[in-house]
Amino acid sequence: MTEFAAYTIIGLSLGGIFSLAALGIVLIYRTTGVLNFAHGAMGMFSTFVAWQVFYGVSHPFWPAWLATLLAVIAGLTFAAVMGLVLELAVFRWVRTREPVVKAVITIGVLLALQSAASLIWKNNQYHLPLYLAPQTATIQVADVPIGANYIVIVVAALGLAFGLGAFLRYTSFGRAMRAVSDSPTSASLWGVPVNRVSAVSWMLGSLVAALAGILITPFINFDTTSLTLLIIDALAAALIGGLVSLPLTVLGGFLLGLLETYPTIWIQSLGFPRLVSLLVILVVLIVRNPRGFAVAAK
Repeated sequence: MTEFAAYTIIGLSLGGIFSLAALGIVLIYRTTGVLNFAHGAMGMFSTFVAWQVFYGVSHPFWPAWLATLLAVIAGLTFAAVMGLVLELAVFRWVRTREPVVKAVITIGVLLALQSAASLIWKNNQYHLPLYLAPQTATIQVADVPIGANYIVIVVAALGLAFGLGAFLRYTSFGRAMRAVSDSPTSASLWGVPVNRVSAVSWMLGSLVAALAGILITPFINFDTTSLTLLIIDALAAALIGGLVSLPLTVLGGFLLGLLETYPTIWIQSLGFPRLVSLLVILVVLIVRNPRGFAVAAK
């Protein structure tokens, strides 16, 4: 029972990260119609910027929490700027193109970021993870010690999901984003700043990807390839939500985390969790037609 509870905690933590990454995919897709396959690579590159600030800059006289905070701020700032640059320099000019064209462009962005990261940080080298909470801080739940980093992940996933939902529902800019997601042409006729909405969507999506990347570093073999492949798990969770529903996306992320974790009690294979996420993508595409695809195709 204790072992089962421990694996449940691990699964919920991974699910929280998948939910965070998937929220960024859904946010960008809902407002711009771009299925961003570079989402994982954007999070990866921003995470390594944070890693470089923490481990690559000497700070012998700084407390650990301050160094971590500055590293996270650097990574998130870079992510926001990267999202803005991609929207201004690339995706604003292909807004009216077919969805498949925009998706192919994101694959090009993925390859460019992956290649650049491999040159800078080496794609086969293990890197020390980033911890947002002290490694030794734990609490006991049902006789199972839960690390503070696990709690941070779950709280961040749920908090961001509720925060984004409230932002989209109750703020004027959030309502503008929802209007653009329904019909960019109609929204522009009503005076909605479509360009600004698109830019903010890319910035927020990139921020969420970076946060997911930073949070997942203690749980994976931290290198450029592993972080980029986070797109597979995030896409599976986003498809469960139909690429439009934030609550279902978060729920899908947590369920996927459990689905990937429980079988590892009996199956010790590094590739098995990835197989589970691929099977989830396949099953979701077969049994349902995500409304988001229909919206983007119009």
